[in-house]
Amino acid sequence: MMAVASALVINLSSCNNDNEGSIQATALKIQTDIAATRATISSFPVNSSLGLFVTTGTLGSNYESVASNTNVKSTLSSSGTWALSPAVYLSNDDATVFAYYPYDAAKTNGTAIGMEHASQTDYMYGTHTTGQSGINNGNPTVNLTMKHALALVQFKMSATNYPGTGKLTKVEISNGAGKTLLFSEGSMNLSSGAITNTTGKNISAFVENTSTGLLASIPAVASTDESTYPKVMVLPTAASVAAGDLLIYFTIDGKVYSWSVPSATTWKSGTKNTYSVTLSGTALTVGNVVITDWTGGVTGSAGLN
Repeated sequence: MMAVASALVINLSSCNNDNEGSIQATALKIQTDIAATRATISSFPVNSSLGLFVTTGTLGSNYESVASNTNVKSTLSSSGTWALSPAVYLSNDDATVFAYYPYDAAKTNGTAIGMEHASQTDYMYGTHTTGQSGINNGNPTVNLTMKHALALVQFKMSATNYPGTGKLTKVEISNGAGKTLLFSEGSMNLSSGAITNTTGKNISAFVENTSTGLLASIPAVASTDESTYPKVMVLPTAASVAAGDLLIYFTIDGKVYSWSVPSATTWKSGTKNTYSVTLSGTALTVGNVVITDWTGGVTGSAGLN
């Protein structure tokens, strides 16, 4: 799967601002585009909101010393345009923009943007695309490349010689007994993408659908359409897994199958980790793991008894 890169093009239309004297300012306007992908977000839906930190180059240093340039809300309208609240104006000084998704009014510190995996929110962050020229009133268009903050773990399912329906209703990723490798909450520095885990927050990540099922029936031949794969997003693991550190549980036809994630596994921020899972008779087998970014990740397979 290709890397999920969102290019945010910020156009600024010229206007005169009496408070700027003879300096021409520009009002910030945003257009967004997310590259074609099979990840959880392929385009921003109407009413989506981004948070923008417009700075002099460093988080905490507001552009033109304007306090309201911290955590500017940008909302996508039904017409496809982004409305900023409050408006942002550029002078001839260079600006650096840091962005995150989804917007939260309480997130006013760009060095510590909170995130968690219990809600299965696809958190994203970004700044200027590599090679971007200085952004000011003489060059008022900035391209922002958005990246996924969490790690994606997905499952390519198939069944052979299995007598049941094969209805998959839940997939859960959890720490092993007494283990704390998997964190469920943390905070990110938007300028570096580094995530600081929150001590004591280690709940599992899961997706479920007890009515129609994540898969109504696991197919005999695994689908090649990744959009159909059950997916779980987790906070990235900071260290390689040891035996028993992480467990994945599959609930199929009311029975829970468990599988221990192999040693030396690391789920990195923004990566897609694909596991081939085969249900055979009463055993569940996971094969080789393929890692690609969401961009890539780990690809593999495993067995559950």
